[in-house]
Amino acid sequence: MGTIINVIAILIGGAVGLLFREKFPERVTQTALQVMGLFTMLVGISMALQGKELILVLVSLAVGAMLGEWINIEARLEQLGAWIDARLPVAEGSPAKGFIYASLVFCVGSMAIVGSITDGVKGDHSILVTKAMMDGIISIPFAAGMGVGVLGSALSILIYQGGLTLLAWQLQSLFTATMIRELTAVGGIIVMGIGVNILGLQKVRVGNFLPALLIIILICYFR
Repeated sequence: MGTIINVIAILIGGAVGLLFREKFPERVTQTALQVMGLFTMLVGISMALQGKELILVLVSLAVGAMLGEWINIEARLEQLGAWIDARLPVAEGSPAKGFIYASLVFCVGSMAIVGSITDGVKGDHSILVTKAMMDGIISIPFAAGMGVGVLGSALSILIYQGGLTLLAWQLQSLFTATMIRELTAVGGIIVMGIGVNILGLQKVRVGNFLPALLIIILICYFR
């Protein structure tokens, strides 16, 4: 459901952008994103407070962050976007340009991964709904500037996030109640970092925190 809402939001936002083109004030988009940044923080805090094993959460984040920094996941995600962009050169004004750029922005990020896992394991699509609202807002100026190709990125979201959610759903039988609770707490802290980035308060390399999701699962499984 979270992915479906995300797809609908991009289509609506893109349609609004195409309808109004360059008449949509940039300051409205910026203010709306600030609201979403604050709301993302709230979602992250509510998830983080569900955890009861705070030491395990801390250890998972610390170990996961160090592993992520060693692998340099954040930079590799950025390199992936640059690699795809370089391999798929398109002419300025081409619909393909809007499709590729919007797909990279909407798909290559921690929120899509954490949200899809949470949706698949718990059936909680609050993160993806928050992401959907942000993507819908961002798609307005994207579509206004790059055209109808931006709407095609909804298909990328459907395949990518939908695939991750279905995979997590297939594996949910392996998760205990404790594992899900603490996984939610770790994911909540990562989402808080995303909120900090949206608000521009500090550059948090949240992509490097992603291994913490695996670490907390392993700790809960073997403890």
